Amino acid sequence: MLSSPLRYPGGKAKLFYYFTELIKTNDLFNSTYCEPYAGGAGLALKLLAAGFVNKIAINDIDPSIFAFWKSVLTQPVDFCERVSSIDITIDEWHKQREIWASKEIDDTLVKGFAAFFLNRTNRSGIIEGAGPIGGYKQDGAWKLDVRFNRSQLISNITQIAALADRITVSNEDALDFTARQFSVPDTLCYLDPPYYVKGSMLYRNFYRHDDHCQILDLLKQNRSARWVVSYDDVPQIRQIYSAFVPTTYSLAYSAGKKATGNEVIYFSDTVQSPLVDGFRAQVA
Repeated sequence: MLSSPLRYPGGKAKLFYYFTELIKTNDLFNSTYCEPYAGGAGLALKLLAAGFVNKIAINDIDPSIFAFWKSVLTQPVDFCERVSSIDITIDEWHKQREIWASKEIDDTLVKGFAAFFLNRTNRSGIIEGAGPIGGYKQDGAWKLDVRFNRSQLISNITQIAALADRITVSNEDALDFTARQFSVPDTLCYLDPPYYVKGSMLYRNFYRHDDHCQILDLLKQNRSARWVVSYDDVPQIRQIYSAFVPTTYSLAYSAGKKATGNEVIYFSDTVQSPLVDGFRAQVA
């Protein structure tokens, strides 16, 4: 099955089966599936490749992640050539990090590849704030190239590029993107904002309390649109989304160590939650 070339702690590709049941339950097979906080877009890609949705629209406010997706869709041959030929060394890691951090480099392919390289060679795939796998001296148990399987990555990128006419990618504010998508017929939006508690440790663009409240305001104004939103299950989110009925589940993730986190999902008035083992809908 098609996998994302990007690694993300808390990535939602593991929700694939749940979303296939959600699509069946709500008869959304010919819909456009969109993600305002795409990141690795693992779930979106799996749903598209498996034929559960007709198109996907992915968005990320991080310009380097946008550059990655844009490059994969428009310059896959050049991108794969870099994957095949680049040296996986600490010297190269420093070089790619400088490219990623530079505000003067605007070449989409160069910028996007730098983000990809760091994502594959940094601990837990965290681009900002995490060091290289194996340490700067490469004296750890794992080496820098342990997550850089060239042939598999090239295969994934090639498969994604083959679906380019069914994928749109954008670099907008998540709320602007979502509001626009709500006006598009036959659209299902899945919002997976930065975690409330650990977002600042995992993401370049994390949210504060007021940001999460703004998401709620948009969703409340569009209760008749088709949307799903998920969060870490913490009291603050329960309070913010108190007007909606939660469904809870556990999700394994890795950000330095293996762990299992409790998460919560909320649905618009027009989306029915499927009955799936491990997902518990609470009584309103």
